[in-house]
Amino acid sequence: MLPTRSASTGLRRLVLVAGMASLLDSAAIVSVGSALPLWRSDLGLDDWSVGFVSFALTLSIAAGALVGGPVSDRVGRHRVFSATVVLYALGAAVVAGAHQAWALYGGVVLLGIASGADLPASLGMVSERAPVAVRGRLIALTHVMWTVGILLATALALVVSPFGVDGMRAVFGVLAVAALLTVVARVRLTASLAEDRSPQPRAVVPRRSSEGTLRTAGLLAAFYVVYTLLANTFGSFRTYFLVVVGGAGQSAATAISFGVTLLGLAGTIGFSLLADTPWRRRVFPAGAVLLVGSQLLIAVSGGTSIAVVLVALILYSLAYPFVGEGLYKVWTQELVDTEWRGTVQGTTIALARAAAAAFAVVTPALMSWSPSVLFAILTGCALVSTAVGVVIMRTSTSARPG
Repeated sequence: MLPTRSASTGLRRLVLVAGMASLLDSAAIVSVGSALPLWRSDLGLDDWSVGFVSFALTLSIAAGALVGGPVSDRVGRHRVFSATVVLYALGAAVVAGAHQAWALYGGVVLLGIASGADLPASLGMVSERAPVAVRGRLIALTHVMWTVGILLATALALVVSPFGVDGMRAVFGVLAVAALLTVVARVRLTASLAEDRSPQPRAVVPRRSSEGTLRTAGLLAAFYVVYTLLANTFGSFRTYFLVVVGGAGQSAATAISFGVTLLGLAGTIGFSLLADTPWRRRVFPAGAVLLVGSQLLIAVSGGTSIAVVLVALILYSLAYPFVGEGLYKVWTQELVDTEWRGTVQGTTIALARAAAAAFAVVTPALMSWSPSVLFAILTGCALVSTAVGVVIMRTSTSARPG
């Protein structure tokens, strides 16, 4: 049954406010990545110190998700939904004012914990109130906001690039203000949902056995962990790679990132339109080929040509909306019982981000030693994640929409 007009309005508000978790999370990751070359010079960081900044952010996202997912299942998604953004605002403010490496590390830790804890609760709220017929679309729309966050953060980094590290400090100030505004919107939404006594259509997942739940969680974890190794490296170190390996200037690298992000946003919107249809499965093979090809191209070329890297970025932007995190988010809401959804999603996010954090420590050094080896590893990640995705689609009847 499709929602009434008033229910549709409420769902749109819920998706918009809940989607801010995705927007703020991606904006933090991209902004930290954009600032890495500047912090390297301004704070005198070496390769390992640069890697530790990304490690601290990503591992903190893992820790936040590991705690936030189960807590949202037990004490209520609304409480986690509202509280975490305050912590995010504090973290962004600390990063904005950081003039020492220790302050920078502390700020990114706060950002990461807040982002990780917020995501499972926010997605769970949307899923629980979404009618089955449009559940995938609404979850996918929160991922559209993830891409919007990448786009906005890249645009801000481009605008402030002439001002160096002070410009990026201003970007983190903007993120802090955006988080505070989100707190206000979330408090108002929570109050309106509490006052709404009308029956709400809910998406009900058929109950599964413990063995089935564990198997599903294992497949989702395998898919998301391996894919995140690729996506986090490409997202966090894209600007750094273009500047340090490709020889591009900060403004040029940021402009390239902005352009390919626009392409990714278009694809993410397209995925949201296909999320509840059989086309979601049909476009997966093409996306998988493009994803593998994007990494293989840099592995073979070494990444020293800006033109070749640009082609790889275009291929990646065409691929990831249909084979990446958006698909994981939809699968998690479709395939996991409601009472375990936050726990499973929080745990899989934690595992993925922890693995990505560990890899981020060695990424700058590996990039300096051999970009080809780095992207050969990422090519392997692309192959494995798409293979696991095929298994999920073939073994889960719930993954066959329409």
